[in-house]
Amino acid sequence: MKNIRNNSLTFVGNFVMAYFIFGEGTLGRPLIFAFCMLMLMMGIDWYKSRANYTLY
Repeated sequence: MKNIRNNSLTFVGNFVMAYFIFGEGTLGRPLIFAFCMLMLMMGIDWYKSRANYTLY
């Protein structure tokens, strides 16, 4: 549940910042950007958790 909350908060933050950065007044491009970043974060989380991830 912790990862879901963090990912959803980051998704909203990415969407808001992309909306201001692109500055078109439309929702399409910021939504695509935020969705791609969400998929990237979830992929990294999955990759790290699929094996016993240790630093030694």
